[in-house]
Amino acid sequence: AEGRARPRRNEIAMASASFRSAALARRAAPQLLALTPAALRTPSRLPAASLARSASSFIARAKESGPEGLLGAFTSAGTFDRCLEEAELACTSVADGRVECAFTVTHETANNFGTLHGGFTATLVDVVGTMALLSRDAGRPGVSIEMSQTFCAAAKVGERVTVVGTVLKAGGRLGFTQVEVRRADDAVVAVGRHTKMFV
Repeated sequence: AEGRARPRRNEIAMASASFRSAALARRAAPQLLALTPAALRTPSRLPAASLARSASSFIARAKESGPEGLLGAFTSAGTFDRCLEEAELACTSVADGRVECAFTVTHETANNFGTLHGGFTATLVDVVGTMALLSRDAGRPGVSIEMSQTFCAAAKVGERVTVVGTVLKAGGRLGFTQVEVRRADDAVVAVGRHTKMFV
């Protein structure tokens, strides 16, 4: 009986501690909320500047001007992909189903080892894969349903990097792309695949 009582006491002690933590959190919530900036307490909304800029995002530019609208400095709507704009990604070449972009690895796009960050690379695969689809049909960017990256080599801060997006197949409902990231010495830094559904 004693052997069975100990686990029960432990369960009661854990439940009591959990209850005390929950009660403390409820009492602290108003004070924490008061310290939270107003922008974080209200539903997320794009700032007016971002809404104005969305008209010049890479997707809007392609829709308005055709695939040639992708050429030049990358433009974001001020959302997550703005990191590419801040990195000064530029589209240097557009053909049917193929785009080529370039940028220089900076401290802001690097990981703790001073090389191109995997998360930034994933964003490149997402966006440059979409740009490749837009080079084929400027009105169909699609929505992501699958994406993967394989990291093959490092690109250090200060190195110039080329990013090539190619459409592998685009049908009525799905588009399949491949994105290669290469250093100036032609070494493959990463290869990504991106599948999008047209809606």
